[in-house]
Amino acid sequence: MIKLLGHIINDGEMNWLISSAAEAGFRVTGATRVLLKLRADDSVLDPAKETLLPRFEVRLDGKKILDARLTAKDASVTVFEGDEKRDVDIRLIKLNEGNSLFALKEIMTDGTVEPLPDRPLKMEFIGDSITCGYGVEGKSEMETFTTATENAAKGFAFLTAEALNADAVLTCYSGHGIISGYTGDPAVINDADLVPPYYEKEGRNEWRLPTGKYAQETERDFSKFQPDYIVLNLGTNDLSWCQADEARGKAYAELYKAFLKTVRKDNPKARILCTLGVMGTVLNPMMQLAAEEYCKETGDRQIRVLLLEEQDAARDGYGSDYHPNEITQRLLAGAVTDALRKWMAT
Repeated sequence: MIKLLGHIINDGEMNWLISSAAEAGFRVTGATRVLLKLRADDSVLDPAKETLLPRFEVRLDGKKILDARLTAKDASVTVFEGDEKRDVDIRLIKLNEGNSLFALKEIMTDGTVEPLPDRPLKMEFIGDSITCGYGVEGKSEMETFTTATENAAKGFAFLTAEALNADAVLTCYSGHGIISGYTGDPAVINDADLVPPYYEKEGRNEWRLPTGKYAQETERDFSKFQPDYIVLNLGTNDLSWCQADEARGKAYAELYKAFLKTVRKDNPKARILCTLGVMGTVLNPMMQLAAEEYCKETGDRQIRVLLLEEQDAARDGYGSDYHPNEITQRLLAGAVTDALRKWMAT
């Protein structure tokens, strides 16, 4: 009936949008009205969780008509209503990462509903807060996290997918890494916030779904979406622990190589572009080494590396917590898009 894209779990007879840029897309024909019934997780019940309120946007025939955060458990969103029958494409897109969730409970319309068609290209983006669009709408580095300024649709991953006319899945977790998640003390490794343990799950968060399950208790079915291209951008949080320490950098490279093997196992036909550097370039050589050693060991020739320059804050500014803002995310999207287009031409 509808097209579901990204990490989505059907639970309690509702489709729960888990990941950044998770999307429900459908075409309505002969309709005078379309109303969406949404259900939020319990973040909306706790004033202390205000920074985590689920955020979404609605696009009508490619144009954004609504961008909002949910503040109650149940909400009704009117896409349009009138006397004239219309044929339209509708996309409901989750803008924040999996730290809070919402579900599409029901589509109410007098028209006929069918899924949007698949795009000609399939992509997956694996990463951290940069991929999530953390703080992309923040006005300065002094702002801290809130879903009010996190917007996956303004992040490089979503922008790249749109530029290439691709369906995309974003598998990304802020503060997570390969060997260490973000740590404020380089003497203390953060081995709790890592992407590899959750890559083959549908998410990671603290919210129970209606049946009592957590997203991380749902195994991912890779047969449902096999990407043509994967963009892997992990190492920024590892840098907070690795610093310039050679031994730690090599340990990062070893685990990066192991993760490439997991990604390849689950996505046997994908071309994989490894990127790093926009929030620090110290680990770039170690990431490149990991990719090169992986190729030598496995004979895999469908791996490329894109080493990025660090963001130019003096020229372009920062988003929240020193993250890339809209200018930097667009520049990053341009670099990744160009690299992929060149690869596609070979």
